[in-house]
Order: sequence, then structure tokens, then C-alpha cells
Amino acid sequence: MRNRLTQRRGSLRREPPVDVPLVLDLVAAAVEAGLPPGRALEAAVDALAGTGAEETALRRVAVQLSWGSSPEEAWRDLTGESERWDELAEALLLSTRTGAPAASLLASAAASARAARRWEAEAAAARLSALLVLPLGLCTLPAFLLLGVVPVVLTLAGEVLGAGS
Repeated sequence: MRNRLTQRRGSLRREPPVDVPLVLDLVAAAVEAGLPPGRALEAAVDALAGTGAEETALRRVAVQLSWGSSPEEAWRDLTGESERWDELAEALLLSTRTGAPAASLLASAAASARAARRWEAEAAAARLSALLVLPLGLCTLPAFLLLGVVPVVLTLAGEVLGAGS
């Protein structure tokens, strides 16, 4: 019984998603240090020290690039699975095609990914605040009436009715 519970808990645990801007920065640093793109990607995946599906897919791309596969062919499988890695693939492909410095393209892509994530977080916070207005209003309005308005009305009513007799 205990083994089943342990296995069930292990199967419910999910690996956190890989931080795309972090990977972009790691690959940029490795490329700037002089590593070729395939080896730089492999070093970045090694630094993540994860064993999830995304790390495995990135490692597969890195190995293909290191073995001399064309960049388009190496990235084809990964970009088809997830749009998360399009910026990494595009930066490395653009660098390969044009000779532009990969490190600056990757750093720019990392900054862009962070800005997009910040914008998404701000939009989610704005949606949350709009969704909370009605429930908070419905909870605080009765409390305000009971604790603020009713005692004043009762006090005034007592004084007015008491003064009339």
C-alpha cells in the first residue's frame, strides 16, 4: 500500500517548465565564451540539470547541431512541438544564415521573452482585479451597512422618537 501511494505521488508531481529567458541567456553566454551553438545549447541544458521532456528535446537538438546536422533540420521537431522555443531557434538560425553575432540575438530574445512574460503577468493581475470587484463589493457592502449605517440610523431614530414623547 505504501509503495502505491509513493508511486502515485511521484506520478502526480510535475517538473516545473523550463525558464526560456534563462536558457536564452545561458546559450548567449556560452556562445559569447566561444562555444559553437550546438555545444552552447548542450551546456545550457546541462546547467538546468533537469530530466523533463523539454530538457530531453533540447538535448536532442543540441546533439544534432553538434554532429553537423543542418540547423533547420535540428530545430524542426522541437519548434513543431512547442512555440516556446521559437525565439531560441530563430536567433540561432538567423545567426547561422547571416553571420550575425548569436550572443546579441539571444540576449535580445531573452529580454523580449522577459518583457512578454511581464506583460502577461500584468494583464492577468488586471483581469483578477476586475473579477474581484463584484465579490468584494457583495461582501463589504452588507458589512458596511450593518456596522456603519444601521447603528447611526438606530441612534437617530431613538433620539427622534424619544424627543417626541
